[in-house]
Amino acid sequence: MKITIMKKILFYLFIILFTAVGCYKIPAEKGFLSSELYLKGSDTLILPLGGKGVTDVAWLDGSTQPCTFSIDNVRDQSGNRSEQFFKKYMYPSWIAPYDHFTDTTLDLINKKISESEISPLSINSVNGSLQYFETSRNLVNPGDIFYVDVKVKNVNGEKLYKNYATVKLGAKSKPFEFFQGVTAIILVNNGGQTVFTLYDNIPTTDLVRRNNVEQGTGNELIHIYKKSDDPATGVKVLIQYLDADGNVFPSSDYATYSSGTESYFDYAVNRQNLSEGAQIEFPMTPWPVNPNLLSYLKGGTMDFTTLDTAALHTGVYKNHDYAFLNPWPDPSWGASKWFIRLRSQVEFYENGTWVISVKFPYTHL
Repeated sequence: MKITIMKKILFYLFIILFTAVGCYKIPAEKGFLSSELYLKGSDTLILPLGGKGVTDVAWLDGSTQPCTFSIDNVRDQSGNRSEQFFKKYMYPSWIAPYDHFTDTTLDLINKKISESEISPLSINSVNGSLQYFETSRNLVNPGDIFYVDVKVKNVNGEKLYKNYATVKLGAKSKPFEFFQGVTAIILVNNGGQTVFTLYDNIPTTDLVRRNNVEQGTGNELIHIYKKSDDPATGVKVLIQYLDADGNVFPSSDYATYSSGTESYFDYAVNRQNLSEGAQIEFPMTPWPVNPNLLSYLKGGTMDFTTLDTAALHTGVYKNHDYAFLNPWPDPSWGASKWFIRLRSQVEFYENGTWVISVKFPYTHL
Protein backbone atom coordinates (compact mmCIF):
# COMPACT_ATOMS: atom_id res chain seq x y z
CA MET A 1 0.00 0.00 0.00
CA LYS A 2 2.76 2.42 0.97
CA ILE A 3 4.71 1.48 -2.14
CA THR A 4 1.66 2.22 -4.34
CA ILE A 5 1.19 5.63 -2.70
CA MET A 6 4.90 6.44 -3.18
CA LYS A 7 4.67 5.48 -6.86
CA LYS A 8 1.70 7.81 -7.31
CA ILE A 9 3.57 10.68 -5.59
CA LEU A 10 6.63 10.16 -7.77
CA PHE A 11 4.42 9.95 -10.86
CA TYR A 12 2.73 13.28 -10.09
CA LEU A 13 6.09 14.94 -9.28
CA PHE A 14 7.39 13.73 -12.64
CA ILE A 15 4.34 15.20 -14.40
CA ILE A 16 4.79 18.55 -12.63
CA LEU A 17 8.52 18.67 -13.41
CA PHE A 18 7.96 17.71 -17.06
CA THR A 19 5.27 20.36 -17.43
CA ALA A 20 7.49 23.03 -15.86
CA VAL A 21 10.39 22.17 -18.14
CA GLY A 22 8.11 22.13 -21.16
CA CYS A 23 6.80 25.62 -20.31
CA TYR A 24 10.30 27.11 -19.84
CA LYS A 25 11.61 28.76 -22.98
CA ILE A 26 15.41 28.93 -23.36
CA PRO A 27 16.42 32.47 -24.47
CA ALA A 28 17.37 32.65 -28.11
CA GLU A 29 20.11 35.26 -27.42
CA LYS A 30 22.30 36.55 -24.62
CA GLY A 31 22.31 40.13 -23.40
CA PHE A 32 20.94 43.14 -25.23
CA LEU A 33 22.43 45.55 -27.79
CA SER A 34 20.09 48.44 -28.52
CA SER A 35 19.51 49.71 -32.03
CA GLU A 36 18.93 53.17 -30.54
CA LEU A 37 22.48 53.62 -29.18
CA TYR A 38 23.94 57.05 -30.06
CA LEU A 39 26.62 59.62 -29.18
CA LYS A 40 25.40 62.10 -26.58
CA GLY A 41 26.02 65.83 -26.90
CA SER A 42 26.06 68.13 -29.90
CA ASP A 43 24.75 66.89 -33.23
CA THR A 44 27.95 68.00 -34.98
CA LEU A 45 31.53 67.90 -33.71
CA ILE A 46 33.41 70.99 -34.89
CA LEU A 47 36.98 69.72 -35.11
CA PRO A 48 39.57 72.54 -35.01
CA LEU A 49 42.56 71.54 -37.13
CA GLY A 50 45.53 70.97 -34.86
CA GLY A 51 43.38 71.01 -31.76
CA LYS A 52 42.88 68.41 -29.07
CA GLY A 53 39.61 67.41 -27.42
CA VAL A 54 37.03 64.80 -26.56
CA THR A 55 33.26 64.49 -26.99
CA ASP A 56 30.59 63.22 -24.66
CA VAL A 57 30.12 59.44 -24.25
CA ALA A 58 27.63 57.06 -25.88
CA TRP A 59 24.04 56.61 -24.70
CA LEU A 60 23.73 52.82 -24.37
CA ASP A 61 19.94 52.68 -24.04
CA GLY A 62 20.14 49.74 -21.65
CA SER A 63 22.62 47.72 -23.71
CA THR A 64 24.43 45.01 -21.79
CA GLN A 65 27.86 46.12 -20.67
CA PRO A 66 30.71 46.01 -21.39
CA CYS A 67 30.39 47.36 -24.93
CA THR A 68 33.38 47.70 -27.23
CA PHE A 69 33.47 50.57 -29.75
CA SER A 70 35.49 50.91 -32.96
CA ILE A 71 35.38 53.26 -35.95
CA ASP A 72 34.31 51.38 -39.06
CA ASN A 73 34.30 54.24 -41.57
CA VAL A 74 34.44 57.99 -42.03
CA ARG A 75 32.55 59.11 -45.13
CA ASP A 76 32.48 62.41 -47.00
CA GLN A 77 29.23 63.93 -48.23
CA SER A 78 29.42 61.83 -51.39
CA GLY A 79 29.58 58.65 -49.31
CA ASN A 80 33.23 57.94 -50.09
CA ARG A 81 35.66 56.75 -47.44
CA SER A 82 37.96 59.59 -46.29
CA GLU A 83 41.36 57.97 -45.85
CA GLN A 84 42.88 61.07 -44.24
CA PHE A 85 41.16 60.14 -40.97
CA PHE A 86 42.91 56.77 -40.90
CA LYS A 87 46.45 57.86 -41.71
CA LYS A 88 48.68 57.55 -38.63
CA TYR A 89 51.30 59.96 -37.33
CA MET A 90 53.87 59.80 -34.55
CA TYR A 91 52.44 61.33 -31.39
CA PRO A 92 54.20 61.85 -28.02
CA SER A 93 52.35 61.29 -24.77
CA TRP A 94 53.21 61.20 -21.09
CA ILE A 95 53.75 57.78 -19.50
CA ALA A 96 54.68 59.23 -16.08
CA PRO A 97 53.87 62.55 -14.38
CA TYR A 98 56.21 65.46 -15.09
CA ASP A 99 57.81 67.07 -12.02
CA HIS A 100 59.39 70.45 -12.71
CA PHE A 101 61.37 70.28 -9.48
CA THR A 102 63.22 67.06 -10.37
CA ASP A 103 62.91 66.71 -14.17
CA THR A 104 65.58 69.27 -14.91
CA THR A 105 67.18 67.83 -18.07
CA LEU A 106 65.91 66.74 -21.47
CA ASP A 107 67.01 63.16 -20.75
CA LEU A 108 64.97 62.99 -17.54
CA ILE A 109 61.90 64.45 -19.25
CA ASN A 110 62.19 62.22 -22.31
CA LYS A 111 62.19 59.12 -20.09
CA LYS A 112 58.61 60.05 -19.18
CA ILE A 113 57.48 60.46 -22.79
CA SER A 114 56.50 57.73 -25.23
CA GLU A 115 55.81 58.09 -28.94
CA SER A 116 53.18 56.03 -30.74
CA GLU A 117 51.38 56.14 -34.06
CA ILE A 118 47.84 57.49 -33.89
CA SER A 119 45.26 58.77 -36.35
CA PRO A 120 43.77 62.29 -36.06
CA LEU A 121 40.41 60.93 -34.89
CA SER A 122 39.77 57.89 -32.69
CA ILE A 123 37.10 56.46 -30.43
CA ASN A 124 37.32 55.41 -26.81
CA SER A 125 36.70 51.66 -27.03
CA VAL A 126 35.03 51.59 -23.60
CA ASN A 127 32.63 54.56 -23.49
CA GLY A 128 32.27 55.54 -27.16
CA SER A 129 33.54 59.11 -26.88
CA LEU A 130 35.35 60.50 -29.93
CA GLN A 131 38.84 61.90 -29.41
CA TYR A 132 40.86 64.15 -31.69
CA PHE A 133 44.51 65.09 -31.39
CA GLU A 134 47.01 67.69 -32.56
CA THR A 135 47.77 65.41 -35.52
CA SER A 136 44.47 66.72 -36.93
CA ARG A 137 46.55 69.59 -38.30
CA ASN A 138 47.21 67.21 -41.21
CA LEU A 139 43.53 67.08 -42.19
CA VAL A 140 42.55 69.16 -45.20
CA ASN A 141 39.57 71.13 -46.49
CA PRO A 142 38.25 73.11 -43.49
CA GLY A 143 34.48 73.39 -43.66
CA ASP A 144 33.95 69.92 -45.12
CA ILE A 145 31.49 67.60 -43.36
CA PHE A 146 32.03 63.90 -42.67
CA TYR A 147 29.95 61.06 -41.21
CA VAL A 148 31.39 58.57 -38.73
CA ASP A 149 30.15 54.95 -38.75
CA VAL A 150 30.88 52.95 -35.61
CA LYS A 151 30.75 49.27 -34.72
CA VAL A 152 29.67 48.24 -31.22
CA LYS A 153 30.09 44.76 -29.80
CA ASN A 154 28.95 43.04 -26.60
CA VAL A 155 27.80 39.57 -25.51
CA ASN A 156 24.75 39.96 -27.75
CA GLY A 157 26.88 40.35 -30.87
CA GLU A 158 27.93 43.28 -33.07
CA LYS A 159 26.03 46.09 -34.78
CA LEU A 160 26.99 48.86 -37.18
CA TYR A 161 25.74 52.35 -36.34
CA LYS A 162 25.75 54.51 -39.45
CA ASN A 163 26.03 58.26 -38.85
CA TYR A 164 27.05 57.73 -35.22
CA ALA A 165 28.56 61.23 -35.40
CA THR A 166 28.84 64.14 -37.81
CA VAL A 167 32.23 65.88 -37.97
CA LYS A 168 32.83 69.30 -39.49
CA LEU A 169 36.43 70.40 -39.99
CA GLY A 170 36.86 73.79 -38.37
CA ALA A 171 39.49 76.45 -38.87
CA LYS A 172 43.05 75.90 -37.75
CA SER A 173 43.26 75.92 -33.95
CA LYS A 174 45.23 78.60 -32.14
CA PRO A 175 48.97 77.83 -32.15
CA PHE A 176 49.16 79.59 -28.78
CA GLU A 177 46.85 81.35 -26.37
CA PHE A 178 47.58 84.54 -24.49
CA PHE A 179 45.52 84.75 -21.31
CA GLN A 180 46.88 87.79 -19.47
CA GLY A 181 49.93 89.98 -18.98
CA VAL A 182 51.28 92.94 -17.02
CA THR A 183 54.21 95.01 -18.29
CA ALA A 184 55.63 96.99 -15.37
CA ILE A 185 58.46 99.25 -14.27
CA ILE A 186 59.33 99.07 -10.58
CA LEU A 187 61.24 101.75 -8.65
CA VAL A 188 63.76 100.92 -5.92
CA ASN A 189 65.17 103.14 -3.15
CA ASN A 190 68.44 102.83 -1.26
CA GLY A 191 66.74 100.82 1.46
CA GLY A 192 65.69 98.14 -1.06
CA GLN A 193 62.01 99.06 -0.94
CA THR A 194 60.04 98.88 -4.17
CA VAL A 195 57.02 100.57 -5.71
CA PHE A 196 55.31 100.04 -9.06
CA THR A 197 55.00 102.93 -11.48
CA LEU A 198 54.04 102.01 -15.09
CA TYR A 199 51.63 99.08 -14.92
CA ASP A 200 50.16 98.10 -18.30
CA ASN A 201 47.66 95.39 -17.46
CA ILE A 202 45.89 93.08 -19.94
CA PRO A 203 43.47 91.04 -17.79
CA THR A 204 41.76 87.82 -18.82
CA THR A 205 38.52 89.76 -19.28
CA ASP A 206 39.95 92.09 -21.95
CA LEU A 207 39.30 89.96 -25.02
CA VAL A 208 40.15 92.76 -27.45
CA ARG A 209 43.68 93.29 -26.13
CA ARG A 210 44.25 89.56 -25.73
CA ASN A 211 43.30 89.16 -29.37
CA ASN A 212 45.71 91.97 -30.28
CA VAL A 213 48.55 89.91 -28.83
CA GLU A 214 47.42 86.66 -30.46
CA GLN A 215 46.97 88.32 -33.85
CA GLY A 216 50.18 90.37 -33.64
CA THR A 217 48.47 93.68 -34.40
CA GLY A 218 51.37 95.71 -32.98
CA ASN A 219 49.07 97.62 -30.64
CA GLU A 220 50.48 96.09 -27.45
CA LEU A 221 53.78 96.13 -25.62
CA ILE A 222 53.73 92.32 -25.65
CA HIS A 223 54.46 90.65 -28.98
CA ILE A 224 54.38 86.85 -29.36
CA TYR A 225 55.27 85.22 -32.65
CA LYS A 226 56.67 82.08 -34.23
CA LYS A 227 60.26 82.29 -35.45
CA SER A 228 60.60 78.84 -37.06
CA ASP A 229 59.08 75.34 -37.23
CA ASP A 230 62.11 73.84 -35.53
CA PRO A 231 61.97 71.76 -33.36
CA ALA A 232 59.45 69.40 -35.00
CA THR A 233 58.31 68.24 -31.54
CA GLY A 234 58.16 70.47 -28.50
CA VAL A 235 59.12 74.13 -28.28
CA LYS A 236 61.97 76.54 -27.88
CA VAL A 237 60.95 79.88 -26.40
CA LEU A 238 63.02 83.04 -26.62
CA ILE A 239 62.15 85.59 -23.94
CA GLN A 240 63.19 89.04 -25.11
CA TYR A 241 62.98 92.33 -23.19
CA LEU A 242 63.44 95.47 -25.29
CA ASP A 243 63.98 99.11 -24.35
CA ALA A 244 62.10 101.90 -26.15
CA ASP A 245 64.70 101.89 -28.94
CA GLY A 246 64.60 98.13 -29.55
CA ASN A 247 67.80 97.29 -27.65
CA VAL A 248 67.75 93.96 -25.80
CA PHE A 249 68.10 93.99 -22.01
CA PRO A 250 70.99 91.70 -20.92
CA SER A 251 69.46 88.21 -20.91
CA SER A 252 71.74 87.00 -18.12
CA ASP A 253 69.78 89.30 -15.77
CA TYR A 254 66.39 87.72 -16.51
CA ALA A 255 65.18 85.86 -13.44
CA THR A 256 62.09 84.65 -11.59
CA TYR A 257 60.70 87.67 -9.75
CA SER A 258 60.89 86.56 -6.12
CA SER A 259 60.54 83.62 -3.77
CA GLY A 260 57.00 82.33 -3.80
CA THR A 261 56.59 83.03 -7.51
CA GLU A 262 57.34 80.88 -10.56
CA SER A 263 58.26 81.61 -14.15
CA TYR A 264 58.65 79.95 -17.53
CA PHE A 265 62.25 79.22 -16.54
CA ASP A 266 60.98 76.82 -13.85
CA TYR A 267 59.10 74.70 -16.41
CA ALA A 268 61.78 74.38 -19.07
CA VAL A 269 65.39 73.27 -19.52
CA ASN A 270 68.58 74.20 -21.38
CA ARG A 271 68.51 77.93 -20.74
CA GLN A 272 70.84 79.88 -23.02
CA ASN A 273 71.59 83.57 -22.48
CA LEU A 274 71.84 84.90 -26.02
CA SER A 275 72.33 88.40 -27.41
CA GLU A 276 68.68 88.40 -28.54
CA GLY A 277 67.26 87.14 -25.24
CA ALA A 278 67.05 84.12 -22.92
CA GLN A 279 66.14 80.88 -24.72
CA ILE A 280 64.63 77.82 -23.05
CA GLU A 281 63.16 74.58 -24.42
CA PHE A 282 60.79 71.74 -23.65
CA PRO A 283 60.15 68.52 -25.64
CA MET A 284 56.34 68.49 -25.43
CA THR A 285 53.31 70.61 -26.20
CA PRO A 286 51.11 71.98 -24.79
CA TRP A 287 53.67 74.02 -22.85
CA PRO A 288 53.96 75.01 -20.05
CA VAL A 289 52.84 71.66 -18.66
CA ASN A 290 51.10 73.60 -15.88
CA PRO A 291 48.34 75.38 -17.87
CA ASN A 292 47.62 77.69 -14.91
CA LEU A 293 51.19 78.93 -14.59
CA LEU A 294 51.34 82.66 -13.94
CA SER A 295 54.92 83.52 -14.83
CA TYR A 296 56.74 86.32 -13.00
CA LEU A 297 59.97 87.39 -14.71
CA LYS A 298 62.15 90.44 -14.03
CA GLY A 299 65.21 92.10 -15.51
CA GLY A 300 68.29 93.48 -13.80
CA THR A 301 68.30 96.55 -11.55
CA MET A 302 69.57 99.77 -13.20
CA ASP A 303 70.13 103.42 -12.29
CA PHE A 304 68.19 106.43 -13.51
CA THR A 305 70.61 107.18 -16.36
CA THR A 306 68.73 104.55 -18.38
CA LEU A 307 65.19 105.62 -17.42
CA ASP A 308 63.65 108.78 -18.92
CA THR A 309 61.78 109.85 -15.80
CA ALA A 310 60.60 113.13 -17.33
CA ALA A 311 58.99 111.38 -20.30
CA LEU A 312 57.54 108.74 -17.98
CA HIS A 313 55.96 111.44 -15.78
CA THR A 314 54.39 113.11 -18.79
CA GLY A 315 53.32 109.96 -20.62
CA VAL A 316 52.01 107.98 -17.67
CA TYR A 317 50.81 110.48 -15.07
CA LYS A 318 49.78 113.41 -17.31
CA ASN A 319 48.79 111.99 -20.71
CA HIS A 320 47.77 108.54 -19.40
CA ASP A 321 49.42 106.78 -22.34
CA TYR A 322 49.85 103.80 -20.02
CA ALA A 323 48.27 102.84 -16.74
CA PHE A 324 50.09 103.09 -13.41
CA LEU A 325 49.66 101.23 -10.17
CA ASN A 326 51.04 103.86 -7.76
CA PRO A 327 51.70 107.58 -7.92
CA TRP A 328 55.33 108.59 -8.28
CA PRO A 329 56.82 108.42 -4.77
CA ASP A 330 57.71 111.53 -2.79
CA PRO A 331 61.36 112.64 -3.19
CA SER A 332 61.94 111.75 0.46
CA TRP A 333 61.28 108.09 -0.43
CA GLY A 334 64.55 108.20 -2.33
CA ALA A 335 63.90 106.42 -5.61
CA SER A 336 67.30 105.81 -7.19
CA LYS A 337 67.06 102.63 -9.28
CA TRP A 338 64.52 100.63 -11.25
CA PHE A 339 63.90 97.28 -12.94
CA ILE A 340 61.38 95.76 -15.33
CA ARG A 341 58.92 92.94 -14.70
CA LEU A 342 56.59 90.86 -16.84
CA ARG A 343 53.77 88.86 -15.32
CA SER A 344 52.08 86.73 -17.96
CA GLN A 345 50.16 83.58 -18.75
CA VAL A 346 50.70 82.00 -22.17
CA GLU A 347 50.21 78.45 -23.43
CA PHE A 348 51.80 77.11 -26.62
CA TYR A 349 50.03 74.33 -28.51
CA GLU A 350 52.17 74.15 -31.64
CA ASN A 351 55.78 73.03 -32.01
CA GLY A 352 58.56 75.35 -33.14
CA THR A 353 60.65 78.26 -31.89
CA TRP A 354 58.57 81.04 -30.35
CA VAL A 355 59.43 84.55 -29.20
CA ILE A 356 57.87 86.41 -26.27
CA SER A 357 59.06 89.95 -26.94
CA VAL A 358 58.14 92.82 -24.60
CA LYS A 359 58.94 96.50 -25.06
CA PHE A 360 59.33 98.74 -22.03
CA PRO A 361 58.67 102.43 -22.85
CA TYR A 362 60.77 105.26 -21.40
CA THR A 363 63.79 102.96 -21.02
CA HIS A 364 67.01 103.63 -22.93
CA LEU A 365 69.98 101.29 -22.49
